Amino acid sequence: MSGVPSRPRTVLVFCVEPAVFDEDALGRAAKARAREDGLSDEAWASMRSGMPDDLIMLLDPGLVADAGFEIIQSTCEVSEVSAHAFDQR
Repeated sequence: MSGVPSRPRTVLVFCVEPAVFDEDALGRAAKARAREDGLSDEAWASMRSGMPDDLIMLLDPGLVADAGFEIIQSTCEVSEVSAHAFDQR
């Protein structure tokens, strides 16, 4: 250690409920991000099981430089479309 006292770690839970309106575009964007992260198309395909993995690839940077936080864990589940989910554009 450098002799600097460690700061206590605060853990927050941040929930996001995205609505996916174009699964193909989401998949393409996730594949492009995987390539940027150095994964081959074959490696990404072997890791990917569907839209949840696409969202995690796009929304979980892990560590944001100089932002003072890191994402410890991320999960994504697919739920059915509910009556309150509609396009608000």
